[in-house]
Amino acid sequence: MLFELLLVIGGFVAGILTMLLISKRFPHCELSTTHQPLAKEASEELERNRLANSFARIGTWDWHIKSNRLQWSDEVFSMFGYDASTTTPTYELFLNAVHPDDVAKVKEQERICMEGNSPHEIEYRIVCPDGTVKWLFESGDVLCNEAAEPERFTGIVRDITASKERQERIRELAHYDALTGLPNRELFRIRMHEAMQRAEHNEHRVALVFMDLNNFKPINDQNGHIVGDKVLHAVGQRLKHSIRSMDTIARVGGDEFVAVLEEIKTEQDVVTIVEHLRDVFLQPITIDQQPYDLGVSIGIALSPDHSSDIDELIHIADMAMYRAKQSGTNSYSIGQARQPQPA
Repeated sequence: MLFELLLVIGGFVAGILTMLLISKRFPHCELSTTHQPLAKEASEELERNRLANSFARIGTWDWHIKSNRLQWSDEVFSMFGYDASTTTPTYELFLNAVHPDDVAKVKEQERICMEGNSPHEIEYRIVCPDGTVKWLFESGDVLCNEAAEPERFTGIVRDITASKERQERIRELAHYDALTGLPNRELFRIRMHEAMQRAEHNEHRVALVFMDLNNFKPINDQNGHIVGDKVLHAVGQRLKHSIRSMDTIARVGGDEFVAVLEEIKTEQDVVTIVEHLRDVFLQPITIDQQPYDLGVSIGIALSPDHSSDIDELIHIADMAMYRAKQSGTNSYSIGQARQPQPA
C-alpha cells in the first residue's frame, strides 16, 4: 500500500517538475507547436495523478514551519470539509479540526518526528464543520535546512473512515450477540478479567451473576422462534437499562444471561442489585400485544471470596443458579467455594 502511495505522489511530483522545466526553457513566450505535445503530455500526467489522488482519497500537505504557511491539495480541503476558494489553511486551523481526544497524540507524534527520532505515521480523527467525524491516516517527514533545523513538514493524508467502520463492524460481530446487541461470551470473559484486575487494585470484590429464564422454553416451543427471539431481545434491552454504567450484562447462551458487578464491598451490595435485576424478570414481557411471564433463577459467585479463576467462578455461579431453580421460582442463591479434595 505504501509503495502504491509513493508511486502516485512520485508521478504527481514528476509532472510538476516537467512543467517547471518547460516554463524555464520558454520563460517569455508561448510554447511553439513543436513543444506543445510535451506540454500537453505533462498536463495530462498532472490530471491523471490528480484524479488518482482523488479516487484513492489521498491528499498532500506542505507546512512551512517558520512562516506557518500551510499548503493543502484539493483532496485535503475536501476531507476536512472546507471550501478551498474561501479558506486559508494554517496549522491552527488544522489543529482545531483534530478531535479533542487526539490533539495531544498528534502534537506528540509531530514533535518526535521533528526531533528526528521516528518517521511521521499516525491515525487520528477530525471533526468537520458539519460535525462529521472522520478517521485519517497521515504519513510524512521533516525537511531540514543547512543548520539541521526543521524547515518544512510535508506528507500525505488519506481518509480511512470506511476502513475503520469495517473494522468496528467486525469487532462487533466478534464480541456482541447479534440478537440482543449485548456482549457475548468472549467479551464477557474479557470484561470479567478486567473487572477482577481493577478489584484487586482497589481492594473490592467482583460479583458474577448467572441468570436463567424459567419459562422461556415453553414460550419458544408453543409460539415459535420468532416470538422467542423477540422475548430474548426484550429481556436484553431491559437488563441493559437496569444495571449501573460500570457493570456488564452479557448473553452467554440460549436463555442464559450474566452480569459482572463491580465495586462490591459486601454481600448485601450484591443482594440489593440482584433483587433489582430479578424484578426485571417478574414483569411480563409483551410481544405483539401478548404478555408472557418468564421468571428467573439466579446464581452468584464472588471474587476473590469464592475463587480468583474465571472458569471456577462460572462453575460456582452455575451451581448456585441450579440450587436456586430447585428451591423455588424466582429465587437466587449465593455460591460457595469448592472445598479442596483430601489428598
